[in-house]
Amino acid sequence: MLPQDRAEKILTLGQAGWSVRAIADQLGHSPQTIRDYLNGRTTPGLRAPRPSLLTDPLADYCRQRLAEDPHLRPSTLFNEVTELGFQGSRATFYRELSRRLPSLSSHGPSRPQEDLPQDLPGMSHPSVHTHQHAPVLPRPVAPITGEALTSYLTRLAHANHLTLTEVLAVLPSWFSTKINNRDDRAQHHMLIPATAKALHALAHLATTTSASLARALPAFGAVDTHSPVRATTACHRCTARRGVHQPVPVHLPAHQKICTRHGIWLSDADQPHLDLAACPEIITAQRRANRLLRHCTPQQLMSAHLVVAKMIPPWPSSPAGVPFHWRHRLLILQTANHRLGIATDHDAYIDAAKYPDAIALAATMLTPSHPHGIEQDSLAKPSRSPRQRQL
Repeated sequence: MLPQDRAEKILTLGQAGWSVRAIADQLGHSPQTIRDYLNGRTTPGLRAPRPSLLTDPLADYCRQRLAEDPHLRPSTLFNEVTELGFQGSRATFYRELSRRLPSLSSHGPSRPQEDLPQDLPGMSHPSVHTHQHAPVLPRPVAPITGEALTSYLTRLAHANHLTLTEVLAVLPSWFSTKINNRDDRAQHHMLIPATAKALHALAHLATTTSASLARALPAFGAVDTHSPVRATTACHRCTARRGVHQPVPVHLPAHQKICTRHGIWLSDADQPHLDLAACPEIITAQRRANRLLRHCTPQQLMSAHLVVAKMIPPWPSSPAGVPFHWRHRLLILQTANHRLGIATDHDAYIDAAKYPDAIALAATMLTPSHPHGIEQDSLAKPSRSPRQRQL
């Protein structure tokens, strides 16, 4: 930005009839700068706003990730958007995240203690019981893949007619600290040294193996902590096979929307699961999404899915347009699940109905041989399943 007196001189010379080239030669500025002031694109005394590095697609990605994972840390989200092409610094990302998503400012870096455990004093010398004197519970409980630590300890306590407090009393203080922080995937450097001993102590108490606990429970950090996850509840049919009939909170890969074994749409934590038996093409789309990960990262897949989901035509004004797009699939899902007692006004219905078309378009976008961008005409006639063609 030029000093205000210089800018005003440009305007004065322009009003006097000077050409752009003459003003540029007289004042020593580029012709483009002169044009910007004369055409009003730049105002004297006002600095032009810098373009946001957090573009609309990246902002949508951040909004979706924070909605899917309530305990997602800004530092983790910064690493994800960096892989998607964000070129600003960490401070720039935090500033633009607060500006673009003010309602989610509680996730922002304004909390200086966000990466610190809440119960540090007991972590310097965690009390780990030796196997010779540590108790063993008579009824073992198998963990669910991705299960939250609090959920597993609560199920273990109930199976043995104990309270969670009684179970924590015989375990290292590592567990109380981890639960108080309510973020299973965060691996603070002051907790890591005691993680192995805590894992062995729980395995001994629950009469199971350390390997099975480490594979299933994200709290122990044995699984990939860098891949994006989302908070949801485990497939109720999977848990029922193990004799568990209450909802089990889990962290699953963020791109995994469906239990392909039982055909269940795994909605976000605050929405019901949907039975997809009437629309098998949705289950097929999840398998296709899994195959796409051979050629792209989960972040790229989710970002492409968000972009194309917005491009799918909305609900038509005329009923004549309903049978030819995802809306017919929506009606099938609502009808089938309403019989199961699930209301028809949940956003999960629209997300599930659009999923096959969105994944097909995302695959087109992510194919290296295909030019970037998607023609709007390709959205007009999405593929239909044999069931839909019959209807």
